[in-house]
Amino acid sequence: MATPSTPSRSPNFLRFILTGAVLGFAIGSFLSVSGLLADEDGSLAQQANYSSAAGWGFVGALGAMLGAIAFALLAVLLDRRR
Repeated sequence: MATPSTPSRSPNFLRFILTGAVLGFAIGSFLSVSGLLADEDGSLAQQANYSSAAGWGFVGALGAMLGAIAFALLAVLLDRRR
């Protein structure tokens, strides 16, 4: 009699990447709005003359990109571990 085997579980890459992008956007947006990335005069982009909404969007998009990459690497590491 054969023993039932459990299928190995691999991470769902799309879910990992989307979760990383959402968390990265949230963290980037928080950093942009909180002023932790601002210069001494309170502006995010002193020479480019971006509006605060554009600065929020750029930093949020950068955070989303970095979060998606980080979580994709985490998914690959978890997949290799199995």
